[in-house]
Amino acid sequence: MQHVMIPTDLSIRSLGYLHHLASQTESPVRITLMHALRLPDSLLDCWPFSRSHRYVHVPDDFREACEVMKNRYAQVFSHIGVEFFYGTTAPALRNFIRAHGITRIAVPDQLHYRNAGENSYNPESLFRHMKLPVSALIMTAPRQVVTAPASISALLGVQV
Repeated sequence: MQHVMIPTDLSIRSLGYLHHLASQTESPVRITLMHALRLPDSLLDCWPFSRSHRYVHVPDDFREACEVMKNRYAQVFSHIGVEFFYGTTAPALRNFIRAHGITRIAVPDQLHYRNAGENSYNPESLFRHMKLPVSALIMTAPRQVVTAPASISALLGVQV
């Protein structure tokens, strides 16, 4: 089973690319939506740091949209989960990929990455150092509307 990692900025807009990935895939795929965070700069900031401590809050509408996508594409995606990557180096990302069993990286084309918090960053520059296939998720013409949904109904293409 393939395990695909997709960078996300924790916005509903970033989930629109799952439609395209579902249309490209025949067999069940595990999806890990990865949000990158810088580690704290100060030693005192590291003291209370733990895996459960996050520097950004996952919005409730993003969680709901993930559940909607899980239900809509249950036949294609065996799992959709959000993981936080802490670090800014290629070796740290390699360890993250190895620990999660990632087999492929899918980078959304034309995704305007917005930082969800002050420690968030776009990890796309680290992907060229990985020894995994990196594919671009390019939206097809009928789904072009989905590239920037602001709500769950827009993500699903429902007219309100």
